[in-house]
Amino acid sequence: MLPASALPFLFALAAAQPAPITGLWKNPIGSAIIAIHPCGRALCGDVVWASARGRKEVAGTTSHVVGTVVLTDVRPKAGAWTGRLFVPDDNIHVSARLERLNASELKLTGCAVMGLICRSQLWTRTDGLPPASD
Repeated sequence: MLPASALPFLFALAAAQPAPITGLWKNPIGSAIIAIHPCGRALCGDVVWASARGRKEVAGTTSHVVGTVVLTDVRPKAGAWTGRLFVPDDNIHVSARLERLNASELKLTGCAVMGLICRSQLWTRTDGLPPASD
C-alpha cells in the first residue's frame, strides 16, 4: 500500500499524460483521413484515404498521397503531443503539436520558421473510411 504522501505525486503524474490520439482522424474539409498509430517508441500518422480534391491539392508534390506519412516522432509532452508534420500541399516539414480536446476533436498546430509562423486545424475522429468513390 502506498503512503498517503505519495497520492499527490501520483495524481500529478497521471494528469501530465495527454489523452490518447491513436485512431482515424479527418481533416477539416474532409479531403483526407489520417491513421495515427504506434510507430516504434512514438506515434506516426499516415494518410489512409484522400478525396479527389485532396489528391488534386497535392498532385504537384506527390502522385500517391494515400500512404504518405504526415506525422512522425509524435511523443507526449506537457499534456499534449509533439512531433513533426509533413505538409504535402507545400512539400515542407514543420514542428507539430497535437492536443485532444475531447473524444471526437484533435487540434493540430503546425509551426515553421522557429515557431514564428503557425497554423492550426481541428481534426475530427472518424469510425471508418468512406466508400472508394467520392
